[in-house]
Amino acid sequence: MSGPTRRPAIPVILLTGYLGAGKTSLLNHLLRHPDARIGVIVNDFGDLNIDAGLVVGQVDEPLSISGGCVCCLTDDSELEDALVAMTNPKLRLDAIIVEASGFAEPLTLARMITRMGHHRFHLGGVIDVVDATMYFDTIDTSSLPPLRFAATTLVLVNKLDQVPAVDRENTVEAVRARVHERNPRVIVIGTHHARLDPTLIFDPGEGEQDPRRSGSDDGDNPIQPELPIRELLRQAYAEAAADELGDDEADAESLPHRHAQSVTVTGSGPVDPDAVMDFVEDLPPGVYRVKGTVLAAVGSRRRSFDVQAVGPNVYVAEAPRPVPKTPSLSAGNGDRPDADSVLVAIGEDFDTEAAEATLTAALNSDAAGGLDVAASGSDRSERLLHHVRLHT
Repeated sequence: MSGPTRRPAIPVILLTGYLGAGKTSLLNHLLRHPDARIGVIVNDFGDLNIDAGLVVGQVDEPLSISGGCVCCLTDDSELEDALVAMTNPKLRLDAIIVEASGFAEPLTLARMITRMGHHRFHLGGVIDVVDATMYFDTIDTSSLPPLRFAATTLVLVNKLDQVPAVDRENTVEAVRARVHERNPRVIVIGTHHARLDPTLIFDPGEGEQDPRRSGSDDGDNPIQPELPIRELLRQAYAEAAADELGDDEADAESLPHRHAQSVTVTGSGPVDPDAVMDFVEDLPPGVYRVKGTVLAAVGSRRRSFDVQAVGPNVYVAEAPRPVPKTPSLSAGNGDRPDADSVLVAIGEDFDTEAAEATLTAALNSDAAGGLDVAASGSDRSERLLHHVRLHT
């Protein structure tokens, strides 16, 4: 018998960086996205000034962790209670962002999130914001890079608009080389005003559209209707994006505009579990995260699993429902064929053709006669099941 039906786990994204690097700008930028529903947990260290109106417009209120640096609390139950509260399906959140002070230890915090999850939430990445104008003044380059980069999955080299155009590429490359001394798997990209495509780190609007979170919570607690401020936010989002450029708009045109790339692959029949795990446990260069659902042979049965991966962080859970129908990958074809498995790879400047070929082979191995389901059994699915047990 398959495992119990669970609500989808919500990604928890850790936001770190020194004072003034641009954490506030990034968080407010994400909160202004017209389709995003984001829960925010902040500490009271005083280094963040988020737009509380935006938070209130999307969830009931921001939850605050007192006591300074959250990973230094003697009792971490307050953080866990806040995270659990935000998994309430009535909120229909797409993601939860935990703002850690500039002095927080992301590695400790990341381990706490993983330990607390229990399939209610999972670590969705660790973002470190770096001030491009100050980085080499605040870091001792004669020693090893900061330990926090060991847990970081994405580094934003922010404020590039304040760096001379001829020096921008070299600045990003220098930070990348420095970060990779500690962790070569970190993706490093340059931004201005901390403007980042939200789809790189989470799925805006998925919480609202997912039928598993619609209607009511077990029939007793109907979901509250959208607040009127939401429509104002949709208009304000576009206006704020234009205002941020101000008089520097012409110069900003020479800066990179970060748009995430993605590849969607479907499959029929049981996947090759080892090939899937080979991909998600060691993402190709430029691939930041992978999400989807796969059908796998476990013993004599076939079971579906939700699969998420962000950098080195892999999350697998028993799928609460069958894989949905997905749009055809053929251009101009409006058909919606049945799919047993669907995986989406999302990232920055990665080899989309190679990723698509690898995932296609992994998701269609049985259909192509490459996988003997009867002989594979639970041995080949053991890596999938191992990740399920890690969060139980």
